[in-house]
Parts: sequence; C-alpha cells; structure tokens
Amino acid sequence: MKKTFELFSEKERKILGLLLAIFIFGFIFYFFIALGEKRTFFNAMSSLSIKTKELQKIDSSKGLKKQEWLKWKAAQEDIETIRQYFYSEKNAFAELRQDLSGILRESGLPVPRIQYNYAEFEDENIKKVQLDFNISVSYFSLKRIINSLEGLPKFLVVEKINFLDIDPQTGFLKLRITLAGYYEG
Repeated sequence: MKKTFELFSEKERKILGLLLAIFIFGFIFYFFIALGEKRTFFNAMSSLSIKTKELQKIDSSKGLKKQEWLKWKAAQEDIETIRQYFYSEKNAFAELRQDLSGILRESGLPVPRIQYNYAEFEDENIKKVQLDFNISVSYFSLKRIINSLEGLPKFLVVEKINFLDIDPQTGFLKLRITLAGYYEG
C-alpha cells in the first residue's frame, strides 16, 4: 500500500490527505453531532406522542364533563318544571282547600270536616300537608274523585284510602281518605 501511495505526486497526496481529513471530519460530525440531533429528534417525537395521548385523554375528559354538565342543566330545567306542580307557600292551604272543594262539589258531595297534619322534610325545602276526612260515596263517585285528583296540575295525591264500611242498602262506601299536598317552604 505504501508503494501505491508513492505513485501519487506531492500535490495529489495533499489533495488525498485533505479529502481524508474532510471525510474524517464529516464522519466525526455525523457521529457526534448528527446522531445526537437524531436522538433529540426521536426523543421529541416520543414526547410529542405522549403529549398527543394526554391531549386525547383531556379531550375525552372534556367531552365527558360537558355531557355531565348538560345532564345537570337538564336536571335543573326538570326541577324548574316540577316546581310548577307544587302549591305556593303563601296560598298553599287556600289552594288545597279550593282544589279539594271543587273536586268534591264536582262529584256532587258536600265538603266534610277535614283534619290537617303537617310535615317537613329535613334536607329538602318541601313541606307536606296531609288532609284526612271521612266520606260516604258510591263506587263511581270514588272513581270520579280519584280521576279528578290525578288530573290536577298540582301535587295533591291520594296517600291512603281506608274502607270503613259498606252500606248494605245503598251500596255506598264509607271511607277514610288521606290526601297529601306538597308546597315549597
């Protein structure tokens, strides 16, 4: 190989030496700098991949939170809708008496003596009034009363009906009816 090198002139040897130096410099540059940059690039790509996955999780979490918020908003709208079915606190008793009197008169019955019981729900802003009364009606009048109660736009519901007796001559039912009316308070 030494003999092969001697075949070149001094100028050609300098050029070959320069080319070798450039090659060695390029190799060192590539090995130390370009490979480092390549590693940095791949690390950045890996980090980008991780951040992209995190962003997707955040987006899906955001979607779930938005759905949950929409459900709560719908629940709030439902609560507002339900509030219209409660008697108002100011006129609750007058409205209850008026509704019950109207239903009984509609069924052709006199308004009996009514016993009132009151209850409050501890954790709620809702109060309850129970109306107890005895009544003697035909089966069809009872059906009309229950139908009228169900048709009311307010919360006045049948809580209990006790059958006390049946008149054998007229077939009238003697009942103890308990109704419950609800109002916000």
